[in-house]
Amino acid sequence: MLRQGQGVRKLALLLASGASAAAMSCGSAWAADAKSGTELEEVVVTANRSGAESLQNVAMAISAVSVDQITKAGQGNLSDLAKFTPSLSITEGAPGYNKFDMRGLTTGGYASSDTSDRSLVAVYLDDTPISLQGQTPDLKVYDLDHVEILRGPQGTLYGAGSMAGTIRFVTAKPSTSSFFGSMEAGGATTEHGGESYNIRGMVNMPIIKDQLAIRATVYQGEDGGFIDNIGLRHKQDANLNRTTQARFAARWTPTDKLTVDASYTFEQSHAYGLNSGLSGLGDYKVSTNSPEGTRDSFQMYSVNFDYDLGFADLVSTSAYTWRRIGFNASPEPQIGYFFQDYTGLTPSANAYPLFKQPATYNQAVTNSIPAEKYMISNKVHDYMQEIRLVSKNDGPIKWTVGAFYEQQRRNLYQDIPTPGFDTLSYMNYFYGPFNTPNGKYNSKTVDGAFNPDDIFSGLQNQEEHQFAVFTDDTWHVTKKLDLTVGLRWFSFSEKYYLFEGGVYGVIDHVPLTLNAKQKSNGFNPRVNVAYHVNDDLMVYAEAAKGFRYGGANQPVPLGTSGVAGQCTQNLASYGYSAAPLTFGPDHLWNYAVGEKAKLAGGRLTLNADAYYVDWQDVQTRLLLNCSYFFTSNKGAITSKGLELESSFKITPELTFSGSTGYNDSKANGNIPNVGAFDGDRTPYFPKWTATAAFFFDRPVGDGTLHAQASYQYRGEEQTTFDSSATTIKNGVLTKTGASGTFAIIPSSENVSASLAYDIGRYEIGIYGNNLTDGAKVTGVGRATYYKIYQAGDRYTYARPRTIGVRLKATF
Repeated sequence: MLRQGQGVRKLALLLASGASAAAMSCGSAWAADAKSGTELEEVVVTANRSGAESLQNVAMAISAVSVDQITKAGQGNLSDLAKFTPSLSITEGAPGYNKFDMRGLTTGGYASSDTSDRSLVAVYLDDTPISLQGQTPDLKVYDLDHVEILRGPQGTLYGAGSMAGTIRFVTAKPSTSSFFGSMEAGGATTEHGGESYNIRGMVNMPIIKDQLAIRATVYQGEDGGFIDNIGLRHKQDANLNRTTQARFAARWTPTDKLTVDASYTFEQSHAYGLNSGLSGLGDYKVSTNSPEGTRDSFQMYSVNFDYDLGFADLVSTSAYTWRRIGFNASPEPQIGYFFQDYTGLTPSANAYPLFKQPATYNQAVTNSIPAEKYMISNKVHDYMQEIRLVSKNDGPIKWTVGAFYEQQRRNLYQDIPTPGFDTLSYMNYFYGPFNTPNGKYNSKTVDGAFNPDDIFSGLQNQEEHQFAVFTDDTWHVTKKLDLTVGLRWFSFSEKYYLFEGGVYGVIDHVPLTLNAKQKSNGFNPRVNVAYHVNDDLMVYAEAAKGFRYGGANQPVPLGTSGVAGQCTQNLASYGYSAAPLTFGPDHLWNYAVGEKAKLAGGRLTLNADAYYVDWQDVQTRLLLNCSYFFTSNKGAITSKGLELESSFKITPELTFSGSTGYNDSKANGNIPNVGAFDGDRTPYFPKWTATAAFFFDRPVGDGTLHAQASYQYRGEEQTTFDSSATTIKNGVLTKTGASGTFAIIPSSENVSASLAYDIGRYEIGIYGNNLTDGAKVTGVGRATYYKIYQAGDRYTYARPRTIGVRLKATF
């Protein structure tokens, strides 16, 4: 791994070499007739939701990703998108368990049991939001027209979930004019891991010529595992993942004024392990006594109407999403202390105590801890309706007005069955007798767990409603000057219910319950000024507000002894007499200036922007020493940075594309909830990100040769704001020693390459990803009070070096 400074210097040399090649070719292009060179292909996007337009004419920071390039490179997961754009960070712990961050707007990691943690980056499938904080479905990038990545708040057109940015998967629509299709098969091998395969198919079929067509796509794949489990689970390549996906779409155009698009999207994945290992066991190794992994079932139904009214287009989108998400972990070290000897008794395999506390990590002791099966099941029902009226682009004012409604129900079920807990732990030795027939401890009857031998059981039920009206209008003041003003009014309400039982969820054997309600409403504005210096150069400035809804907190127990007493004292040290039941919205203002230029007769594009973000009333999570947590609106964060993207057609056969992003995101004043001091960097986001790629296309024999090579750099990150543990003394945030959770995630480099030969209806290709194994550790979870039972920190790993082949046939 490179250190931060080394990576930046290496990156500067790489970009300088690309820039030098560009400059030399630019000089020859300017010296000669501009028409003698081949121009870059125009990139068309629909980010403004008012029709297709050239990316170079959109006055915002936006990237468009070519699906064909991704496919040829053997890439196609959500996490791969970060390789194609600056200022985007995607952390993936397992398929379907991921976190999106942009421009350093983050306060920490993701808690899978926190249903009120809301995403700052919205993910859309066409016009339907599908993102869920930490659990956005991993739809394979296949049969899409393109992917749009909008950086900066998009609160006017995209709403509350797009506080930091928006990612749009724009699907390929059925064609009513011709029949065609494709089949593709691929296989790959991963170093330190197993084999992978995938099969894809697509068919487009007109039913009524020029009026009705259907398009169907299917995907079946298996990503070989690369994490070995050496615990009682004992399984090689334990994090294998199987995925089945399908999409069926229909397009009906009964007249030249009406277009109806209907679709059904299906995704089902099963990961048999997590992408994590323990540092003390060596690379790519973990120890658990129970299976880990994720399950994700996703179905979405959508219907879109687009009717030409003459003066404007009326667009209606209706969508229903049904989803089931499962998560299993096996964190036995966290409960080891329940079974260790505190009395000098002789350990036994069948009764308490099971073992004496080891002086150092001992694999045999860890293997003897009863299997802790930490289970979370999420059920989501989401209905969305949007109607908007979009004017024709033939007058001095281009306007869009619309209304949005969404109802979401989410039910989270949490359970931690631990076979033998009731009889093998110290519950019966130190406590009791209990109010049970035999006086012995029983998790269900004593502490209200769902079943015996459950150390925790929980329910969280949410029902949310949101309604919004919005407008986004552009006034062409002159032929060169455009003024855009947007405004969104929103109204949001939520009902929240919680139940917690089991030894981890009760106080004095009484389960915790909570009912909470909250409402919020307000306005969200945007102002953008764009000036077209000429047909090839545009400059712009923007001020936009982004917002995020609030939520309800899980309760924190209060008392004078035990866990409740510890919580009460810890709350008091931070100035709280009790944890708040709810927390409110947070918001930010983003100020940006940028330019978009076409040079060298259309062979070179150079897009740059600078931004400053002022984030206020930040939703921050306070993790108490008693293991409970809550969220409140505390503190402020500022983020500033630069982003640069460029593409250059060096020759008709060779194209260079590169991007770089610099981010300086810091606490603006002390934020006690997260132990942040004024000026501390935000966690889980690098200062520098960069990409560079070369694409080569040349006729060879009866076909065409396609080659591409890419490089991605990601600077180092940290897991918390500050490296010190903190407390509040006399109202002042004070350092108390080294933090047990602070860690550095090292910088990484990802080098990939592919070669494909296209001959008529057939294409064969080979590819390699992470060729230097430069991308390795992507996340660090520190062991804390239970570390004696855990072999080091828990690392999240990127997929090691992978080599694959692919075959494609079209018809």
